[in-house]
Amino acid sequence: MKLGRVALGAGALVVATCGFVTAAVALWAANGSATGASVSLGTVSFDAYGQSGTTTPQYSVDGGPVTLTLPGSDIAAVMGQTGINPPPVIWRFTTQGYAQGSAGMDIDVAVTSQVAKDGSVTDLSSGAAAFGTLLGSSNLKVYPASVNGDCSAVPDVDITPNQNIYLFGNTDHVLQAPDAYSGGPVTQVWCVALSFNLEPDGAYANEVQATGTGDDATMHNAIAMWSAVVAYPPSLDPMGNYTNRTDVVATAEDSSTSRASATFTAVVYPDPNDEPDVIITIQPKLTSLNPVVG
Repeated sequence: MKLGRVALGAGALVVATCGFVTAAVALWAANGSATGASVSLGTVSFDAYGQSGTTTPQYSVDGGPVTLTLPGSDIAAVMGQTGINPPPVIWRFTTQGYAQGSAGMDIDVAVTSQVAKDGSVTDLSSGAAAFGTLLGSSNLKVYPASVNGDCSAVPDVDITPNQNIYLFGNTDHVLQAPDAYSGGPVTQVWCVALSFNLEPDGAYANEVQATGTGDDATMHNAIAMWSAVVAYPPSLDPMGNYTNRTDVVATAEDSSTSRASATFTAVVYPDPNDEPDVIITIQPKLTSLNPVVG
């Protein structure tokens, strides 16, 4: 099979299929064994980019996956979630691609790894994030956006112990249906919703009972109750306590001695700026209406 030159710039996955040698060519031909002069039959292209971290389109090379970076600094935004059932932190990424001729294009989306600032990598294929990270104390949901890139319809899911990452509609997701090329790339927005697992630290409750006597000497009673959940803002688990003590001894003019001491402590927390980045991988796949090659 001969490949035509890249048509969308360096790095783009643009395959100009010529002849009938490989399975990719069969997407445009019913007979995979035909011979004859090489004729260009179509091109395909795929790229993706995020709202931050990787904002420049990353093109697939030779049909390989595209990787995007969800910055740890964006994940650390969960520390601003306060109150009861706060809205999730939303991060978006965009996929776009096309397949000419009778071909179509599906994509598989995966959250593959955490990359710490020191270069260490945590595999996320099991859905469990590294212990001691903000992601490890949060839930991350990846799902296709609604109309106009709306991410407000966050899918419900039964939270599983020791799992932080949930994906929806991420396998064989249709980017462009076969034989539906309209002259340009199809663009789709995806959502990443992050919510810290905010466990209440306690509850405050109060009850007031009032008794009054009416003009006719009758007794009246009323009870009012109100309550509130008390929770500290999200944070990483503390590393420990820092304690310092100062002792002072002073001698006065009359030679008497005075002594004083002071102690102060502080709770030490890890730096949220060290939150690892998360790698999202998108794999494009060609499809066909022909069951022989689809």
